[in-house]
Amino acid sequence: MPQDSSMAQQAYDVLQHSTLFGNLEERTIKEMINECTPMRWKKTDTLDPEMGEKYLFIIISGRLKVTHIDPNTGRSLALFLKGEGDIFDIFTLLDGKKHVIFPVVMDHMSVLRLPLSRAREWIVEHPEFNASFLPYLGEKMRALESFGTSLVFHDTNTRLAKLILDHTIAETNNEHYPVKLINTLSHESLAELIGSVRSVVSTQMHKLKEEGVIMNKRGHLAVSNLKKLMDKCDS
Repeated sequence: MPQDSSMAQQAYDVLQHSTLFGNLEERTIKEMINECTPMRWKKTDTLDPEMGEKYLFIIISGRLKVTHIDPNTGRSLALFLKGEGDIFDIFTLLDGKKHVIFPVVMDHMSVLRLPLSRAREWIVEHPEFNASFLPYLGEKMRALESFGTSLVFHDTNTRLAKLILDHTIAETNNEHYPVKLINTLSHESLAELIGSVRSVVSTQMHKLKEEGVIMNKRGHLAVSNLKKLMDKCDS
């Protein structure tokens, strides 16, 4: 049960706007939060890869990179980049099977921890929560489908452009378009998200800046020419 009232309020503010919890009543969301154990992870923390076999984690703040590592080469591929309102690990939650992945803390994070057995009871006890799994799963499946097809059919330049576009907030009245979730990632992390290497991504990011497609806004990635970026995705 959360002892920190400020974190409990932060958790409620996040979950009421999330895909999974947004359809629930205020009382239900707060009761769910009270069943969880609040945890804080530092960017330097190394997480146990098997923790997702016992617990469900709800991200309140920060980002978690879910990676797969080739034991022979050591190369890693980022399958998901999860942010506030996301849960980890949804696959083990649904099928109860071992999921060989490596979670990487990208920022200082606040999360809620819940035993998987209790999380499965939530699905039965709360029809609205159960119903929310379809759009949430659909969102994650579409992301995997898009990643898979892009990896096969598109070159690195197009994959990078699509990654940036997928995280661009197009509805804005500013002269530039903010980028969410990936806006402060290193070139190495961006490379993991598109199945490439840091040197290639660094070169392409430099070209995109020279062409006036992207820019750095107070240390954050932003899009300065949305049409050009979209054209690169269609190339």
